[in-house]
Formats: sequence, structure tokens, C-alpha cells
Amino acid sequence: MKFDLTDLRIFLSAVEGGSLTAAAQQNNVVVAAVSARLRKMEESFGLPLVERTGRGIRPTLAGDILVGHARKVLDDTRKLEVELDAFSEGRGGTIRLLSNTNMLSEHMPQLLGSFLRQNPDIFVTVTDKPSLEVVNLLRNGEADIGIVASSADMTGLERWRFVPDRLVLIVPHDWALEGPVAYARILDHPLIALSTTVALSQFLRRLATELGRRANIRIRVENFESLCRIVECGAGLGIVPESAARRYGRDMGFRTLEIADGWAERELYVCVRNQQQLPLYAKKLLLHFQTYAEEAKNAAFCEDVIIKV
Repeated sequence: MKFDLTDLRIFLSAVEGGSLTAAAQQNNVVVAAVSARLRKMEESFGLPLVERTGRGIRPTLAGDILVGHARKVLDDTRKLEVELDAFSEGRGGTIRLLSNTNMLSEHMPQLLGSFLRQNPDIFVTVTDKPSLEVVNLLRNGEADIGIVASSADMTGLERWRFVPDRLVLIVPHDWALEGPVAYARILDHPLIALSTTVALSQFLRRLATELGRRANIRIRVENFESLCRIVECGAGLGIVPESAARRYGRDMGFRTLEIADGWAERELYVCVRNQQQLPLYAKKLLLHFQTYAEEAKNAAFCEDVIIKV
């Protein structure tokens, strides 16, 4: 069985146009070439695909079956051509992005939303991973771009400072606890935490294990808003990014305390294995991140100047 996309295209245009002449005009060939191609397809299948009528042609039962498949094949081919054209020009493709919990919840939605609006042919898969895993996956070529904490070993990776990622403790208003509070002391209290699959939860569990402790988790929730609301009710303490504490603290009744441990003061970095080897569409997202970081730094500087004045 030998036929190509041109055969399918001519066959379909003949059936849809109702004549060999219509197919010839649509495909810029002579009628004899259309007839020869249809005859070759019928010989290949061993079945008649069209029947001649006084007014032109119409598909046989076998031809009807072929029509449905031909349309699908040609539609898929057109989609493939569009995607590959976009890929070759750097306009389209799928970026594999790894990030930590704070970025996914606090910065990434708006950041990626604006990028995707500006680049309709680009897709992004985002996975929440601890920083220690992100750097290894980047080195192994299993991701394009990663967001990691400054504590991660970024040896062998290209990196750019991104945004601050300070972690804080939130407590109910009526709890007799004042900051800064060491993590070893925090573990003496009941905690409200995110799900076990979240990078922040894995990070905090590892820190507790290093202290020979186990956190007393009363409940796990799916997002920072739910965590803050449960803390507000007095059910326990919670560790969240400072940006989340500020946002939800405007309308909720909890206090925010500093964490005494050095790991709470973090900087996030954007990392890639090799910028030059990134596809053009991934380089666009990297530039978007770098621009965002520069604007955030300038905004923080201006805010600091205003406060000092």
C-alpha cells in the first residue's frame, strides 16, 4: 500500500469538489494527473474509491472510510507543520520548569500569566520540587529552568539572583510566643502544614530530622491561604513565606514572628545548565525572569529609600 500526502489531498479535494476537474483546479495540476493518482490509490488498496456519475464522482463505501481518515491525517499534518514552524523560529515549544513552593504560590502565577499571554505558542510544565532535587535534575538535562534557594549547591549551573524568599512563623494572636523563634522551639508546638508532596514540607521535615525531632502536624492543607486561616482559628502555628503572611495578614487575625535560624533568610536563584543550549523559546522565559528580578530589585530599592526619607 503506497500513497503519500499529496495523494490524500487530491483524493479529498476530488470527493469534496465532486469532480476531477475541481481537484485539478484546487491542486494546480491537470485532470489527467488527478485521474492517474486516484487510479494508483485504488490499485494500491485493491478497492474502488470513487464511482463516476453523470455529474462527476462520488465516493464508494471504501472511499467514505478513506475520507474520514484522510481528513484526520491532513489536519494532523497541518498542526504538526504549524508547531514545527513555531519551534524552528523559537516562537513555540514546551518549557520544563522546576520551582519551589514559595515561587509557585507567590510569584509564579502572575509572572507566567503575563509571559504566556505575550507568547501564545509557548507552553510550560511546572513541577514543585525541593531545591536539592532541582539542581540535580537540571544537571541531568531533565528540566530547562529551575528556581532554587541559595542554600542549594549550584556548582556547574549558570545562575542569576531572582527574589528574596524569607520564611516566617505565623501564630494566633493569643499565643504567648515572641520572636525570633528557633526551629527547635517551634517543633515544641502543634503545626499546620502543607501536603507532604510540597517542596517546603519536605524541606522542613528534613530540618526536623537533622535535629532528631519529628514535627507535630495537626493537619495538612493544599495552600497558604488555608494554612493561614487555620492558624487564625488558634489550631496551631505555621511557617509560610513572608509575602504570604503579609497578604493574608491584612484580613486575618494572626501575628508574624521571625524565625531565628539562618535558613529562614533565603534568596531564590534562577538556574539553567547552559543558557546557550536552551531552545529560543526557553531563552525568552529566562529573559522574562531576569527582567522581573531587575524590576523587583529596583522597586525594593525605591521602597527602602522612601522609608529612610
